[in-house]
Amino acid sequence: MTVARALAIVARLPRRGAVKTRLAAAIGHDDALRVYRELLGGTLRSAEQLTGVELVLALADDQVSPVVAGAGAAAPQSSPPPAAEILADLGRDGDGQSARWRSLGQRGSRLGERLTNVFADLFADGFQAVAIVNSDSPALPSAYLTQAFDLLAEPDPLGRIVLGPTTDGGFYLIGTDAATWRTRSGVIGDALTGAPLGSAATLARTARAVAASGLTVRQLPLWTDVDDDADLPLMDRLLSPGAATDRPRGEPLDGLREIYLHITNRCGLPCPHCYNRDNPRESGEMTTAEWRHAIDQCVALGATSFVILGGDPLLRDDLLEIVDFITGVHERKVRIFFNRLITEESAAEMARVGRGLYRPLVSLDGPEEVNDALRAPGNFRDVLRSIANLVAAGLDPVVNTVLLAPVLPGLSNMARTLRAEGVTRLHLILPHQRGGLSDRRDLVPTGAEMAAAVRELSGAAAEIGLLVDNAAALKRRLRAPQDFCTCGCADLAIDPCGRVHACTITCGDPAFVAGDLRAQDLETIWRSSPALRLLRNAHARDRAECAACPVVDACGGECWMQAHYAARLREQPAGFAAPFPYCDFVRPAFEELMAEAGVRGSELGVGCEPSGGCESPVGVGQARVGVGEADYALFDCI
Repeated sequence: MTVARALAIVARLPRRGAVKTRLAAAIGHDDALRVYRELLGGTLRSAEQLTGVELVLALADDQVSPVVAGAGAAAPQSSPPPAAEILADLGRDGDGQSARWRSLGQRGSRLGERLTNVFADLFADGFQAVAIVNSDSPALPSAYLTQAFDLLAEPDPLGRIVLGPTTDGGFYLIGTDAATWRTRSGVIGDALTGAPLGSAATLARTARAVAASGLTVRQLPLWTDVDDDADLPLMDRLLSPGAATDRPRGEPLDGLREIYLHITNRCGLPCPHCYNRDNPRESGEMTTAEWRHAIDQCVALGATSFVILGGDPLLRDDLLEIVDFITGVHERKVRIFFNRLITEESAAEMARVGRGLYRPLVSLDGPEEVNDALRAPGNFRDVLRSIANLVAAGLDPVVNTVLLAPVLPGLSNMARTLRAEGVTRLHLILPHQRGGLSDRRDLVPTGAEMAAAVRELSGAAAEIGLLVDNAAALKRRLRAPQDFCTCGCADLAIDPCGRVHACTITCGDPAFVAGDLRAQDLETIWRSSPALRLLRNAHARDRAECAACPVVDACGGECWMQAHYAARLREQPAGFAAPFPYCDFVRPAFEELMAEAGVRGSELGVGCEPSGGCESPVGVGQARVGVGEADYALFDCI
């Protein structure tokens, strides 16, 4: 054998009534067959872009007896149709690719058993790496297939599998290498036959099963597949780029607005609600020179503002040098998240390099006893001293507070303390159900609990002259059309090792890697990343509950990232169409604001098309209006 790698596409013969039966229940067998032929043909085309890989059609059909390629196998009663016949049936026999394909019959009654046997048959044929992909993921990026084989080629003494996650909780690809299969085939087979394939728990349970045995699990970026009619709008957008209607959010790509520089994962605090908890405190953080080059590229693409965070960005010795580069060389605005003591000297130095373009963002979660129980003893007093030092240096810090269950009762008292210390702005953050909160669901309050606490806080804030900037942001959105947020459309995030993500909360999650600055330039990632293309083609109105909601054009479906992680945690279908977990808090807030302003649902987002697109440049997502000096510290996502 000259080719050591095999890519197998598991498929069914494209026959009416035999494919996409769940979809056919909604759109009919003829249209379901048309959709499946389009999906299968597209997957074949993606596979054919690979080089040095043998291509296999692993066919399952009631009329096809299984064929076994491995040595010593019993002779089959019949063989599956030649791959060339399938390609001809799809109208693809004139492109010269049919010679690259071979056929393989699937063996087994259940999907997990059939996948296991595809691995067994191909490894028995002598392949050193095998990846199996589905046949119902529209416009599956060939780059992800290449990445799978790259991961399988990396040394790993523990053995590994590679998984390509889908938005519904399954996977579009699973792969492993011959060495792993020789020693751990039983583990992989048990995981595939034991996991509930076809459910929202498929990926999570398969990954847990193989990881529990000591195997390394490597994940590819997220993609989508088509199971029912709710998946068709996204499929059509992915297969019809640049369509005049229902077009991608944020396009044409006129330029970046804001960049989140996630400069380190290192942190000295044990916060139980930290979304960054599970990200490795790895070596290999970008150097000062690399961060300078990244910032240069961001500015070249139009970025006007930067947010620096971690981990604890104060653990970077070059933090002030990076700030100085942003504000001095590029004259751009910058904000920094921190959660510990800033001395008088450090505050003065921050003010100096900030050049009037810097605003500090201080994390504090509740009054002293609550905050210190969550973060660390003495943290509350350290933050208050930091605030005093920053105010004395002429800076205007914003305090950020996560709406955790133990925080809510003391919000108003905390606000009074902050105002007495010279704080003028408070920003509220809904809990990110990633990292620490995956183990501490008791810290996540109900929407009703949050609403009551915020209502009390708003009254206290009005009395003492403290601006809760979320309220101002929500009011602005009554007249500005929203469609999810601007992450990936006008904003990006860069993690400590130079990997680019749409959103800072997804930093460290391989499912949301858009590119790597150590391998690509930012403009290439910005304009051609499949991960960003998938996000830009997702619309809030794709969710059934959002499509029927009277406040959707103001809310914009809120945060897709919070929705994704909350759904994953509960082993429910996730991705961009997952339900927003705090709708019972946010929707009443918008309804109340609408009533106060005398705005009807039909008047929200004036100028918006039903698809979520908009002729106005504000239509790409939240935070696209009023970004002037007065609104500098304002966040539009809650």
